[in-house]
Amino acid sequence: MSERLKVVVSGIAFKNPVMPAAGPNVRTGELMLKAAAGGAGGIVSKTVSLHPAADPRPTIRRASNRGLMNCETWSEMPAEAFIEECRQAKSAGLPLIVSIGYKPDEVSHLGAWFEREVEPAAFEFSTHYTGHSVEPLLEVARALRASVSVPIFMKVSPNFPDLEGLGRAASPLVDGFVAINSFGPVIDFDVEDGGPPLGADGGFGWMSGPPILPIALRVVYQLTSVQDKPVIGVGGIEKGVDALKFFMVGASAVQVCSAAIKDGHRVYGKIAQEMDDWLAAHGYSSLEAIRGLYKRRLSERRAFTRVPVMAIDERACTGCRACLGRCVQGALYFDESKQLARVAMEKCIGCGFCQDYCPHGAMSLTE
Repeated sequence: MSERLKVVVSGIAFKNPVMPAAGPNVRTGELMLKAAAGGAGGIVSKTVSLHPAADPRPTIRRASNRGLMNCETWSEMPAEAFIEECRQAKSAGLPLIVSIGYKPDEVSHLGAWFEREVEPAAFEFSTHYTGHSVEPLLEVARALRASVSVPIFMKVSPNFPDLEGLGRAASPLVDGFVAINSFGPVIDFDVEDGGPPLGADGGFGWMSGPPILPIALRVVYQLTSVQDKPVIGVGGIEKGVDALKFFMVGASAVQVCSAAIKDGHRVYGKIAQEMDDWLAAHGYSSLEAIRGLYKRRLSERRAFTRVPVMAIDERACTGCRACLGRCVQGALYFDESKQLARVAMEKCIGCGFCQDYCPHGAMSLTE
């Protein structure tokens, strides 16, 4: 991997921007070291709290649309034992971000303790169980800020009702944000069995993986639009292009969990290499060159003065028929004499859906 992937987030230098997200993939020091060996640019620990978790099994199962559903909470180790796991992880020589939770007194105690014993590069504090109003989350941020000297990152839940308000209010207290945590609660199950696959109350779980990627992108966009602190993007990243999307909406780094659970620790390096290859192929010298690209494109987006219709460029259309059958309005048909796709203008409503199925870029909306 090249220099293109180097990033600095809140003063912390990473050789590449791909890190594990806090979860079962980094449950122990051994697993954190495997993440480093797999190509991660930094290490994030599983969230630890003062009291060990007791998660009812099973805790992780497959869900629909290539996602995962889990009822994992925080580390099942006592905090004093987890200190040793973090010390082991530091031997990798990568920046270590320790994830802690949840209440103000808990993060205050854990932050001071872990900074003294582990000397991490930063702390991430989860807001997953802290409430749905701004002030309780600010109290946690204040407590941790007063207890440690290293950067602190607030990890936000996609369910929080006022993410932009939270971003504005918390920005002066934190060094950055992590977005997002898993989405839920949700239910999914095998219709052949009909029963709950998870051990939690009600069989409820939290969704992660590809189904939540669009939600995560939206939250990162919101947070980077209302405040200037860096945001680390998390949610549904499986490929380099997924990670690049987060940079294009303003992220400064990314984290990965579900893909590592499904495909192993080498996924971090694979994603980073795919990012590097894409940047090289498109002539970009750094990740900074694409950061915020979506926002720039948004400002350039064409505004139609009336309802447009789909137009087909006859020079580009190959007659492959890939678009046919993709219009519920019945506006697409095939011209046998010309061997080209055509649009019945009187039926087209300008929704744009069909152009996503044209492999040759022959379709575009026009007034």
